[in-house]
Amino acid sequence: MASNARWILVSNRMPFNYNPETEELTTSSGGLVTAISGIKAKTTVIWIGCVTDEASLKRIEKLPRTKGATIYRPILVPHYQYDAYYNGIGNDVLWPLLHYEAEMLRFSRVNWEEYVRVNRIFAEKIIAEAKDDDLIWIHDFHLFLVPGFVKEKRPKLKVGFFLHIPFPSSEIYRHLPVREEILRSLICADLIGFHDHAYLRHFCSAVYNVLGISSSLLTIEHDNHITQLGVFPVSVDVQNFMELARDAETTRRMKKLYLTSRTQKLILGVDRLDYIKGIELKLRSFRCFLRTHPEQVGKVRLLQIAVPSRTDVPEYRRLKEEIERLIGEINGEFSTPAYTPVQYMYNSVDKHDLMALYRGADAIFVSSKRDGMNLVCIEYVCAQNLRDPGVVLLSEFAGAASMLGHVLPINPWDEYKTAEAINVAITMPLEERKRRHAPMLEFLTNYTSAHWAQTFMDNLAIHKESRFAASRTKFLGEKKVMDELKKKLKGKSKILFIDYDGTLTPIVQRPEDAILSKKTLELMKKISRLRDVNTIIVSGRNGKFLRDVLGDDNFSMGAEHGAKFFDVKKKKWQNMVNMEKRRWFDEAKRIMKDYAKRTPDSLVETKDFAVAWHYRNSPRIFSKFQARKLMGELESGLSNFPVSVIHGKKVIEVRAMEANKGIFINWYKNNMLHEKEGILIAIGDDKTDEDMFHMVNRNNGISIKVGEEDTEAQYRLSNQADVFDLLQDVILENW
Repeated sequence: MASNARWILVSNRMPFNYNPETEELTTSSGGLVTAISGIKAKTTVIWIGCVTDEASLKRIEKLPRTKGATIYRPILVPHYQYDAYYNGIGNDVLWPLLHYEAEMLRFSRVNWEEYVRVNRIFAEKIIAEAKDDDLIWIHDFHLFLVPGFVKEKRPKLKVGFFLHIPFPSSEIYRHLPVREEILRSLICADLIGFHDHAYLRHFCSAVYNVLGISSSLLTIEHDNHITQLGVFPVSVDVQNFMELARDAETTRRMKKLYLTSRTQKLILGVDRLDYIKGIELKLRSFRCFLRTHPEQVGKVRLLQIAVPSRTDVPEYRRLKEEIERLIGEINGEFSTPAYTPVQYMYNSVDKHDLMALYRGADAIFVSSKRDGMNLVCIEYVCAQNLRDPGVVLLSEFAGAASMLGHVLPINPWDEYKTAEAINVAITMPLEERKRRHAPMLEFLTNYTSAHWAQTFMDNLAIHKESRFAASRTKFLGEKKVMDELKKKLKGKSKILFIDYDGTLTPIVQRPEDAILSKKTLELMKKISRLRDVNTIIVSGRNGKFLRDVLGDDNFSMGAEHGAKFFDVKKKKWQNMVNMEKRRWFDEAKRIMKDYAKRTPDSLVETKDFAVAWHYRNSPRIFSKFQARKLMGELESGLSNFPVSVIHGKKVIEVRAMEANKGIFINWYKNNMLHEKEGILIAIGDDKTDEDMFHMVNRNNGISIKVGEEDTEAQYRLSNQADVFDLLQDVILENW
C-alpha cells in the first residue's frame, strides 16, 4: 500500500449521538461502531457518514483536530429523505430479507428512489473527498449502491465493501425487487468482505443465479474488472475490553449489583429488541430448562437486557409485548418470595455496568435467529476472569459461531436441546470452563478489530486491477519493445525483485532439484555488485533453501513470499508476519496430508509461515480433480482465519495473509529505501508474483511476466530460458 494512502471509511451514520439540550456529542452504540472504533490505523482515517439536522452537522464539524485522530466528514440528509432511505428500504426491505424474514418485506418504489438518491449523495461526497491513492471502505447494506456510483465517476479509486449482516441463500435473495441493481453495484467494488464463508458462498450463488456471472469464491471477473472476495470476521478492541473489565469502577459496580457474593447462577442475555435476536426463543428454552430440571429452580436466573429499537414500528411493539408476556408466564410459574427466575431490563446499560454483568455472569446466552456476527459474545469472552471464566451459549446461526470454536453451540428453535445446553453451562466444572475459555481469548488477543481492519485494507491495497492490464502486456521478443524497456531503465538506480522457481531456474519435477546454475548465479552476483542496484530474491521457498543455493553474501532475500526477510548487509533474518499461526497451521497440514495419502506422488511441504501440497509428479487428471477438492475444503475450513489459499503451478499453498509478495515489496520500499532511490523492477512467473507486479505497477515500476498466463505485468517473456538474456543484455549491460 502506498505510504500516503488514506483510509476513507463510509457508514450510514456518524458514530455520535447529539443531545440538543446539552449540545453534547456521545459515542453511539452498535456492532459497526464498536468494530470501527477499535481500529488503530497507521495512516490518516477519514470517516464519512450522515446526520439529519444542522445542529449535529455543525457540532461534528467543530470537533477539534488532533494529530492522529479520525477526521469526520458529516453529510446532511433531510429527515424525510433519511426516513425513506433508512427505514423505508434499509429496515423494511433489506434488513428482514437478508435475515431470512422475507415475509416481512414491504417494498415501495418511492422509498427505493430515495435510497438511490441518498446513495448517490454519499458517492458524490467520496468522489469530492478522495485522492487517487486513497482506499475507500464502504460499510453495510445501507450503502449497497455506492460502489457502483463511485466507480462510474472514479474507476481507478480502490473501493472496498464490507457487509456486516448475513447474505442469505440466493432463493431468499431473489425475492428482492431490486436484486439486480444491488448486485451490479456491489461487483463494481474491488474487494467485498463478509463475516462468514457461508455468506460469501450465498453471495456468489446469487450473482450467478441473478446475473449469470460465475465466480471462483475468490474472485468475480466481469466487464474487464476483477472483484476480489474474502472472509474477514470482525473483532473488537480486545485489550480495551480486558482493561475495562478489570478496572476499579467495574469492580465497584459488581459489588453494587451484588455480583460478587451471590448464591444463584446468573445467565445473561444482552440484545437489541429485534426479531432477528430470538429473545422469545431464548425465553421458551429457559422455561423448558426450568421444567425439565426442577432441581435448578431457585438456583438459576436469567437477566435479559433488551435495548429499545424501532419503538414506533408495529412489529417491534408486538415483539416487545410477546417477550413481556413470556416473562410474566415464566415468573408466574416459577417465582417464590425469594426467587424471580427472569429479570428484564428494557433499556441500555452503561459500559461499566455492562462489564460488571459480563464479568459476573456464569454464562452469556445468544439465541439469534440470524446474526451477521454478534459482538456481545466476543466482548463477554474478553471480559472474563481467567481464574473463573463463564460459558458461552451461542446460536449456530450467528457469524461468531464459526470464529469461536469452544462455545456451547445451540439451535435456538430446539427448545429441549437448548435447555440441556443451559444445564451443561451452569454445571460445567471449573477446569472445563478454563479449557474452553483460554483458546478463545488467545485467538481474540491475536485477532482484534485493528487486525481485522488492517487485513481488509491490505487486501484492498494489493487488489488486482482489471484485466485491461493483461491486454496491454508487451512482448519483449519484439525489438521495439525491448528498446523501449532499455530506454526506461537507462541511467536510473534500480531495485530488482526477482522470483526463484520458474524465473531464475526452470520448473523441475522435484522441487529440491531446482538448483541455480553456476552461470546464472555468477550473473546475479555481478548484478548485485553494481553500485546502483539493490537485488532481492523473493520466493515461496523457505529461508534455509535460499541460503543454501544462493549463499548469504550476495543478495537480500524474501523467503516464503516475503514472510521472512534476510538483510544481506546485516546478515540477519527478520520475521515479517506478526499473526499467530498455531490456530490454522496444524489444521491446514492435517488436511493436506490426508490428500497426500490419497494422491500418488504428491507431498506436503511445511515452512515457517506456510504449508504447501505439491502434485507436480501425480497422475494429471486425478490430481487436478483432487486439487479442486482440496481448494474447496481449505477455503471452507480455514475461511475464518487470516490466511490465503493459493493455487499455483501444481501446488496449493496456505500461507499467512501477511506472507504476500506485494505487501513485502511495499514494506521494503517504505522501510529499506530512501525517497526516490530508484525504479522498482519485478520479474516472476507464477500467480503469487501477480501481487508483486501489482505493487510495482502502483509505484511506477517495471513488471515482467515469464510465461503465457494472464497477467497484469507490463512486459512478457516467452519462457524461463529468456530470463538469463534479459538479465545480461538489459539489466547488466544497461548499467
